[in-house]
Amino acid sequence: MEKITVNTATRNYPVFIGAKIFELLPELVSKHKLPLRTFVIIDKNIDRIFGKLIRSVTHSFSSKKYILTLPSSERIKSFGTVQKIITQISNEKFSRDTLIIAIGGGTVGDVTGFVASTYMRGVPLVHIPTTLLSAVDSSIGGKNAINFGGIKNLIGTFYQPSIVIIDPSLVTSLPKKELISGLGEMIKYSYLTEGNFYSELLSNLNAFLSVDVGYLNKAIIECVKIKSAVVSQDEQDLSGVRKILNFGHTFAHAFESYFSYRFSHGKAVLAGIVCALFLSFKKGLINEGQLEYMLKIPLSLKSSIRLKDFDSREILRLMNFDKKRREGEIRFVLIENFGEILVDVVSNLNDIKWALANTKKVLV
Repeated sequence: MEKITVNTATRNYPVFIGAKIFELLPELVSKHKLPLRTFVIIDKNIDRIFGKLIRSVTHSFSSKKYILTLPSSERIKSFGTVQKIITQISNEKFSRDTLIIAIGGGTVGDVTGFVASTYMRGVPLVHIPTTLLSAVDSSIGGKNAINFGGIKNLIGTFYQPSIVIIDPSLVTSLPKKELISGLGEMIKYSYLTEGNFYSELLSNLNAFLSVDVGYLNKAIIECVKIKSAVVSQDEQDLSGVRKILNFGHTFAHAFESYFSYRFSHGKAVLAGIVCALFLSFKKGLINEGQLEYMLKIPLSLKSSIRLKDFDSREILRLMNFDKKRREGEIRFVLIENFGEILVDVVSNLNDIKWALANTKKVLV
């Protein structure tokens, strides 16, 4: 079992990674002196596969418990779902001595984290991610959000969990398309560091796609180390360091909204990375050779991330709602080289349109 500590101004907390460690939940709850009254929120798909195990483990230590299942859909990130959860917590008379446990992917984790951060001004939270995307990204760092008015993550909080438990045996139970989705965020991390991780992913892509648990565990650990290092420096996006985690996301969030969340966040991130690479090239930040090499992994997954035709004007309109927008201008996270990321880059309209047009050529 690997332990990585995330150090932030508001809370230091451990991330545990290892096969079959979900069953250590009672021991970890006790060791970290967390409440024994548990409100557990589970992804319905995971409940179908692991429901018996989850109930056995949580029943073994909970003095009071309630389990609520939610579908794994972007549509659950809404005020309606928040109201549903809080109504149930209140009806079951859970107070501040409550431990909320999220077991699922990024959407379940986002809405559960939002509830935990606001119910009675905050109760302890444990994340147990069950998708690769949530394991390497959304379960770590304390960002929680819901969508509003068709805009992704418009309303949210920063609230750090008490523990994160990543069990690859839960992650590998899901369909291959979920692994492809998680690979989007994993590839993103490979651009944020010197090119060794990218090269390793490129060389081991077949092992990854064939669900080699040993390699998957190793890659998850690498991503968690990168994310925890960034979050520890900039918990709430105040210094700008954390903005590098948004590489590809300005385009990705617009794609998600445009296509009404009909494909996964990870696939949108991969498409967004392609856009960001083309824009970086157009602005002269990378040369043609760098562009070709940096596109190798995303384009090798082309069949999995292919987009339907889109209206570039509408994508541009949606990007105006991006959180990185300042003083009426869309700000991008772009790249000069592996590990050399530029934030808050302003681009003219023609360059953005060029990047979108070239993305169409390779992904539509």
